[in-house]
Amino acid sequence: SPHACRVRTKTGESMSPTTTDDWDDDESPRTVRSQRLDRARILIADDDGEMRRVVVDTLHSDGYEVRQAASGRALLETVSRIDTHAFPMDGVDLVLLDHRMPGMTGLDAVRTLRGCERRVPVILMTAYPDARLEDEAKTLDVTVLPKPFTRAELSRTVLAKLLGRSPSLRAES
Repeated sequence: SPHACRVRTKTGESMSPTTTDDWDDDESPRTVRSQRLDRARILIADDDGEMRRVVVDTLHSDGYEVRQAASGRALLETVSRIDTHAFPMDGVDLVLLDHRMPGMTGLDAVRTLRGCERRVPVILMTAYPDARLEDEAKTLDVTVLPKPFTRAELSRTVLAKLLGRSPSLRAES
């Protein structure tokens, strides 16, 4: 595919993604534009297994299909293994990733995605938001989701991003 993007280790070997929820290879791609939102496919990367579990459980209960990776590099390898027959990215409607992960930050992973012409919507989770991070995320069209967040805030942010809106992260009281 002309838009394939391979991620290699320093030794040049392909890395295997860490995933627990695999989609059938013979399934036709589903995107937000062509199918119901509750069937949207979300790719998650976080090195904290407990945080990944909470996020996956929340998104599963919201009706989304979820694939997960334990690092930014594993996320990129997962993306590179998705068969891209159409632009921008078949099979993934949203990427949700942590910023601070070993080996590669979330924004580094996003820069690589954008460099491979992947325009998939992205939400960056971080316990350490600051003005520089927010500015860089904005230039990459990435929504920042500050930790800690509630399951409701996660659900609202994901839905808003899938709909192409700016999410309101905190509930009005």
